[in-house]
Amino acid sequence: MNRPLEVVVVGSGVAGMAFALRLYALAGQRGAHIAMLSKAVPEQSNSHAAQGGVAAVIHPADSWQQHRDDTLAVGAGRCDPAVVERVVREGPACIRELLEQGARFDTDGQGQLEAAREGGHRRARVVHKGDSTGAELVRVLLEQVKRTPGIQLDTTHLVMDLLTDGEGESRRCCGVRTLDLATGTISLLHADAVVLATGGAGRIYRHTTNPPGATGGGVAMAIRAGVPLRDMAFVQFHPTALYAPDRPSTFLISEAVRGAGAVLLRHDGSRLMEGKHPMADLAPRNIVARAIHAEMQAAKVPHVWLDTTRIGPERFQREFPMILEHCRSIGMDPLHAPLPVMPAAHYLCGGICTDGDGRTELPGLYALGECAGSGLHGADRLASNSLLEALVIPRYAAAHVALLPATGELPPSAPEKDRYRITAPSTETTTLRDRLRTLMMEQVGIVRDDAGLHLASHELRKLELATGAVWDGGERSLELFELRNMVRVAQAICAQAIAEPVSVGAHYNRDHRAQSRMRSADVG
Repeated sequence: MNRPLEVVVVGSGVAGMAFALRLYALAGQRGAHIAMLSKAVPEQSNSHAAQGGVAAVIHPADSWQQHRDDTLAVGAGRCDPAVVERVVREGPACIRELLEQGARFDTDGQGQLEAAREGGHRRARVVHKGDSTGAELVRVLLEQVKRTPGIQLDTTHLVMDLLTDGEGESRRCCGVRTLDLATGTISLLHADAVVLATGGAGRIYRHTTNPPGATGGGVAMAIRAGVPLRDMAFVQFHPTALYAPDRPSTFLISEAVRGAGAVLLRHDGSRLMEGKHPMADLAPRNIVARAIHAEMQAAKVPHVWLDTTRIGPERFQREFPMILEHCRSIGMDPLHAPLPVMPAAHYLCGGICTDGDGRTELPGLYALGECAGSGLHGADRLASNSLLEALVIPRYAAAHVALLPATGELPPSAPEKDRYRITAPSTETTTLRDRLRTLMMEQVGIVRDDAGLHLASHELRKLELATGAVWDGGERSLELFELRNMVRVAQAICAQAIAEPVSVGAHYNRDHRAQSRMRSADVG
């Protein structure tokens, strides 16, 4: 006799919630139980922090084919064309569904959806809610999650590792090992399917737009379970993070600001991107980030300027209220003066290797959103395709999981005998984390070379051993758990960067020639 389907979702951003809701819609009648586990609340996710919007074709002058072509061009020949087509074709349907669910996107005077233009897009096709689109999506989805009886959201659990059963071709993922951060209790939670939707890994870099929880946990778990990764060399740096060295975190200035008319300037007031690319300030992100990096190196300055005054006060206040509020809170005024900006780690274009249904090579394990390498982004992500991916591929993953047989009894989920005493991080853990973030920024960042990558590989091995020594010494802080994951993900990025034979997309090695004979060589 079949029993209710048991599914674990790790992460509570847009991808995880979209999957859980779709699965319950498909399998709720079977009594499906979906445990959504997260180490933080959804409002602290990468999804919530997303400013720009959802890339989707909504105007008659645009087409899914043009959206596809822009995605493939920016991806520099490394995208999976079938996945790209699947995702971009479903963009309009995703927007309609979100509107039906209560999403409040910006509209024009006639009540029609507004669309912004961002880097790499030849058309204005980014649907948005001011500069807080991610927060709006999280609001809409979270409201539904909270009122869905088959979804249990727990935001105090760190998922430590995957559970597997069987050997060889019969090996499959059968659950997770979790740590309750409130009590220190370790539990084994068994399931018919596990879905990793843990977000990105930007915190392995000294400068990042990502929130504190973006430490690569899902990717690290996959590595330890022997699940293949793809495209890990391609770490996208956002060109315009606010330069504010006295602040504890790095604030993003949305690309939509440049789409609205802001331009990058050198310290002498000249246009930085003029003559560097046909799309100038709206060139693909890797092009703009490297141009800023080169200018900072040549002029020996810590930032360049983003002239936001060209947008006009009324439009800036209307379209970018969150950015305006933040800047004013730290003594900057984008209405009347340019903003100091610098590149910062923003998005992991690769991740756990999946197909267009979110399936990994380990049966029973799925990956969605930024932790997944679905093939959509290739060597560089087209702006605002990430929220679209987090809405579309979960549909297909849910349809696949809903058909899984739920036969036989699962082992009972129960706490282990060991219990950790969760402590504050030691000085040593903090020092090791800072060493890692500086190393990655300097040697595996925007511009790389062979010597730096091999140095980083050697130093990462030393950091791995040092982190292990702290663990063996008995520390069990959340920061140490995260540092262990960060080191593993950093090693994967470094190893795949070393293996890349050419400079392409977000991976630029000054010792290797640029990829040639690609349409994307002209547009990013």
